[in-house]
Amino acid sequence: MHVIFAEGLEDAAACARQATGADRLRELAAGFAPEDGEARSGVPAPAVRALARDLASAERAVVYGRTGTCLGRHGTLTAFLIDAVTLVTGNLDRPGGAVFGTAPMRVEEILRLSGLATYGRTRSRVGGYPDVLGTFPAGVMAEEITTPGPGRLRALLVSAGNPLLSVPGSAALDAALDELDLLVCIDLYVGDTGRKADYVLPATTFLEREVFPLPFLQNHLTPFVTWTEAVVPPRGEARQEWEITYGLAQRMGLGIGAFGPQRLAHRLGVRPSPRRLVDVLLPTGPSGDWYGLRRGGLSLRRLRAAPHGIVLAGHHRTGTLRRRILHKDGRVRLAPPEIVAEVGRLAAAPEPPAGFPLRLIGLREIRSHNSWMHNAPALMRGGRGQSARISPKDAAEHGIEDGALCRITSPHGSIGIPAKVTDEMTGGTVAVPHGWGHRGGWRRANGAGGANVNLLASPDPADLERLAGMAWLNGVPIRIAPA
Repeated sequence: MHVIFAEGLEDAAACARQATGADRLRELAAGFAPEDGEARSGVPAPAVRALARDLASAERAVVYGRTGTCLGRHGTLTAFLIDAVTLVTGNLDRPGGAVFGTAPMRVEEILRLSGLATYGRTRSRVGGYPDVLGTFPAGVMAEEITTPGPGRLRALLVSAGNPLLSVPGSAALDAALDELDLLVCIDLYVGDTGRKADYVLPATTFLEREVFPLPFLQNHLTPFVTWTEAVVPPRGEARQEWEITYGLAQRMGLGIGAFGPQRLAHRLGVRPSPRRLVDVLLPTGPSGDWYGLRRGGLSLRRLRAAPHGIVLAGHHRTGTLRRRILHKDGRVRLAPPEIVAEVGRLAAAPEPPAGFPLRLIGLREIRSHNSWMHNAPALMRGGRGQSARISPKDAAEHGIEDGALCRITSPHGSIGIPAKVTDEMTGGTVAVPHGWGHRGGWRRANGAGGANVNLLASPDPADLERLAGMAWLNGVPIRIAPA
């Protein structure tokens, strides 16, 4: 951003047409020359300058980032700037640039009608973090349980989650869960968190329920939609998550559902199942058949008759930015107050602590996704286990041998783990897959060993990223030594 503005490479027309605040963003970027970040990023300043020029001059270009970019000290700022670079170079909402996907159901409208499309409408009791889509950061959960006062968290329902392995400050959360009046887990196994639960309610597997992949419908490169019926009946007492939640809400006298069709269904005594909702909402979507009024349109009946799915034509359209922006003028804010304040925090960021010369990053492996795939025999073949990836240069400097046990220490904790020396790693960086170190009821997963890498993350709620409460799990200062 610094180079693009300093060299006059921005698309001024796009900035004026699509956004406000470009001049303020220019002022913010002026204090961050590539040379200033070279030591921390490891990317030579000439390479950054060349990349900026290439982006600005390319006929078509786009910059993408995902969850990993959001797990640093300033994750929301990073994600914001990725999109800002795309806009400033004239590549937002245009062919060959960043394009908005379109789902066969009106997902944005459903979010708005449900009241879930919120940011900062309320604040967490601990830390004062803003809500994001109606949720608060898991990093303050332990303190929300243990801190006395109005609104103290007394009961917790965990659905398909394992916070004891996925949330920083595992020791504090472990102790805090014991203080709850009630802990309920909905899951396939009795995992680490489930061992502490008062009740574990069995959920269905993907083969025991119908599937409509609503959260991902906007992300397909070639838009398509599928409906899959259950293959086998639920085993034992297993139920779908929505059935469990609906049953609990009914017995507690709570209305279930956040937007019109669900509330109406509840009042009429009709269970708002996913099947019913899809049957009602799909026909009114962009490709819907409007209950038979549009020939060839989508409906649940048509989907069920096409077990391999239906490819949708013409769903990725440009020129839709204005109707997707919630500001009344339909323009992107390039320098909102929250971002300006975060840039100030970035400028004042302290130097990394002495004695921790390396940086820890996360890693996902194909057969190891989060904390739930280590109990499946087929996925654990070949003696799979957790290891810390380290470059040959760093391994030699710190006395680490391939396959040997090493000790990784951060300012917040320490773990022992086998090392894997590989030239796939950049010098100065160590990668450790997360989701290992099971102590639950998963016999195979427990036997696989490993360590909970989140023990190296800061357990202090004050260290959460300020704008969204994201945990600091990437770029953690560490040192490494033979065990």
